[in-house]
Order: sequence, then C-alpha cells, then structure tokens
Amino acid sequence: MSSLWRRADVRALLSLALIGLIAFVAREHLHFIGEGWRELAHADKRWIALAVVALALSMVAQAEVMVVLLRSAGVKVKRTTVNWLGLAANSWSSTFPGGPALSAAMIFREQLKWGATPVIASWYMLLSGALAGGGMAILAIGAVFFLGQTVKPVTVALSLLALVALALLTNWVAKNRDVVERWLVNRLRTYNTRRGKPADRFTDSVRGFSRQLSAVELPLPKLAAAIAASLGNWIFEILCLLACIYAVGATPPIAGAVLAFLTAKLVGQAQVTPGGLGPVDVALTSALVGFGTLTSVQAFGAVIVFRMLSFVGLTIVGWIVFFATKMVNPKGEAEQVAADNGRPQEKVQEPVGEAQ
Repeated sequence: MSSLWRRADVRALLSLALIGLIAFVAREHLHFIGEGWRELAHADKRWIALAVVALALSMVAQAEVMVVLLRSAGVKVKRTTVNWLGLAANSWSSTFPGGPALSAAMIFREQLKWGATPVIASWYMLLSGALAGGGMAILAIGAVFFLGQTVKPVTVALSLLALVALALLTNWVAKNRDVVERWLVNRLRTYNTRRGKPADRFTDSVRGFSRQLSAVELPLPKLAAAIAASLGNWIFEILCLLACIYAVGATPPIAGAVLAFLTAKLVGQAQVTPGGLGPVDVALTSALVGFGTLTSVQAFGAVIVFRMLSFVGLTIVGWIVFFATKMVNPKGEAEQVAADNGRPQEKVQEPVGEAQ
C-alpha cells in the first residue's frame, strides 16, 4: 500500500478526487463564481489585463525569494522549477481548509528532493516567513503614514533593522560554525549533567545541525535581493487589487487600498475555509469601504473581480501545473536537479505538520 501511495500518478488522481469531493460539499456556495464572472464581464478589460500581469509578477517575485535563499545555501535550483512549485503549492493552499500547512509541507518535501537538507529547508521557511511578515509591517506603516496618521521614524527603522539583523545573524552563525557548535555542545553537556544523563547525549545531532547550516552564505547583496523580492510579492498583489478597483470604476486612495489589502491578508491567516472564502471577502469589502472610501457596491464588485483572479484563477492555474508536472513528468525534474547538485535523489518521507 505504501509503495502504491509513492506513485505520483496515484497521488495526483487522489488529489483530483478530493477536489471533486470538496466541490460537491461546497456546491451551494459556488454561486460566487457566477457572480464573479458577471462582474468580470462588465469590468474594464484593460485594467483586468493589467491586474493579471501584476498577479503573475507577484508569483514570480515570490518564487525569486526561494531562488535567492536556496542558492545562498548551495542548493542549485532552476527558476522555472521554483515557479512551477509556487503555483502548485498555492493551489493546495487555497483549495483546502488549513491549506497553508499542506502547502508548506509540499514545499519542504520538494526542497529535500532538490538536495536541500532538512536544516536548510527549515531555515528557508523561517527566513522567508520573517521577510514576508517584515514586508507587510513596512507596507502597513507606510500606508498609515500616507493616510495622515503619525508614524514615528524609529518604528520604520526598527522594522527594517529586525529583518537585516535576522539575516545577518544567520550568516554569522554559518561563518562561525565552530564557535557556535562549541557553545551549543557545552551548554548541552551542562544540561545533560544536571539531569543525570550521559554528557554526550544529542551532541552528534547538534554537530550535524551546525554542519548543515554552515552551507548558508547570505551576503548583503543577496539579502537585499531577497528583501526586494519579498516586498515585490506584496506590492504586485496590491497593484492587482488596485487594478481591479479601477476596473469597476472606483478611484480609492492608494494608502487606503494598501491597508484594506493587509487587513484581509491578516484575516486570511486563519484559513478555516478554502482560500479564506467568506471571511476574507467580508474583511476586504469592509476595509475598502472604511479605508478606501468606496461605496459598498463598488467595494463588493472590486472584491469579486480581485478574488476571481487571485483565488479562482490562480488556483485553477496551479492545479493545471500540479497535474501536468506530477502526471506528465513526475520524476525527471527532481532527478535532474538532484544530479545538478552532485548527489543522487533520495527517498523523502512525507513531512508531518507545518513547515511555511
């Protein structure tokens, strides 16, 4: 049974069956697509085209963060491969309740196939999440400032410094592996002695961890590229939202639209429905009325159009990519990347739980 589950075509077919089951259970709520299609039909097609371009650039920027960070850790990855993974992982994230955890596990597993160690894959999850969170904070502070509220310069400075400090600390640890390893081993031996355990218990694991992390090298130019790509991911998605708002004939203050977008993103973190369907739409509509000075009709139309592109459209594209890569060429890409890294492809256990 386990060998059957390892087959990519079997997993893809089971995923398709699960999607069908979810669609059947949620059939009473699928009127959202019909409403969205009608709004798209009446929207300005020029702005819709710009929204699609901005959304595509957002996904490219998101993938670039992974490319920069993994390459800085010595993992040779192709941009096309990372972009396909980003689209496929997004489809998992937006289709299932609790999808971000499934998406993170999928990304973690694929990175191991590419030659990343578990420590490097975990490091990527941690740092990319920190960059994304820091980017959101910077955009929120800027939006509040342009809405006329008081923002202390020290607040902006601390947000930027926290991002830089985290990356520099990681880089220092990688370059001073022996110092960090000795410190950790000494602390661990002291702890074991106090607990009455063998002094060398778990010390091999600590040494293995430090050896893997020593592969990371993130100089300032690469760090700047990762920060820029992470910010670009948010900025392009905000531009997509703005284009959707203009497409329905509304003209909001840009800062208000930014705050509305970030508010909806925060609500969507607790993804209890596929793609946050329902809570995210209500939050974004309300925020556009409050921060964006839109009428309720304009806000509703803009949100429907935006979600048709960023949720429905992007999810469909992601599933097409997922099934194409898993059923047409399920092993070739991973084997090629592993070969480029100078190591045979290893069998990877399915990760359990959330990774980013």
